[in-house]
Amino acid sequence: MPVLLKAAGAALFAVGAIGIVVPVLPTTIFWILAVLCLVRAGDPRAARILEHPRFGPGIRLFLEHGAMTRPAKLASLGGMGLGAVLLMPVAPALPAAAASGWAVLILSALCVATRPEPAPAAVRAGATASPPAPALPRR
Repeated sequence: MPVLLKAAGAALFAVGAIGIVVPVLPTTIFWILAVLCLVRAGDPRAARILEHPRFGPGIRLFLEHGAMTRPAKLASLGGMGLGAVLLMPVAPALPAAAASGWAVLILSALCVATRPEPAPAAVRAGATASPPAPALPRR
C-alpha cells in the first residue's frame, strides 16, 4: 500500500506542478492531496511540500484548520469563474458535459466560499508555520 500511496502522491504533485503554468488548473488542492498520500506512506517528501515558501503555509493552514486566506479564496473562485466561462463554447455541442462541468464548479465554489478564514494577525505572525500535524494512522 505505501508504494501506491507514494505513486499517487507523486502523480498528484505532478498535476499540481503543471497547474503552476496552466491558468485554469489549480495547484494547491493537488498538493494538499499529494501531502495526504505521502504522509500516509511515511514519505519525507510531504515535509518538503509543507516547507515550500509559497505553497506550504496555505497547505498547512488547510490541513490543520480547514481554513483558507481571503486572497486564496478569491484566486480559487476567480479560476473557477474563468473555467465556467471557458465551458460556454462547449455547451451547444455537449450540453451534458458542460452542465456537469458547471455543477462541479458550483459545488467546488460553495466549498471554497464556506471555508473559514484565519485571523489576519495569526497569518502575519506565522501561525500557519507551525510544526506538521501528526501523521495519519496507518491501516
